[in-house]
Amino acid sequence: MPWVAERAPDGWTATHQHVAPVEDLGYEPPSHGEEEADIDARKRAWARLLAKVYEVDPLVCLKCGAGMRGIAIIEDPDELKRILRHLVKIGRSPPGLNPDRLN
Repeated sequence: MPWVAERAPDGWTATHQHVAPVEDLGYEPPSHGEEEADIDARKRAWARLLAKVYEVDPLVCLKCGAGMRGIAIIEDPDELKRILRHLVKIGRSPPGLNPDRLN
């Protein structure tokens, strides 16, 4: 990743001389902060990361396998607690949720 070496401190680059052919990665490396990635690219990257870490694709329905998409991000803590309380009440709480923490 040559762009990593470009951003490294001078002391590091002096001790880590690496001459390797630059491979075609199929995408442009990140810029120096002049441009911001569009929101769709960030969502796709986040979904790919979750799929790798948890070995499940968050954008695929577990029941039918159909593709899904995010329609909202809920940031209000009170609203999140209200939703989680409802899920506990109907017996569909997320795994590992301690209902006592919702009070």
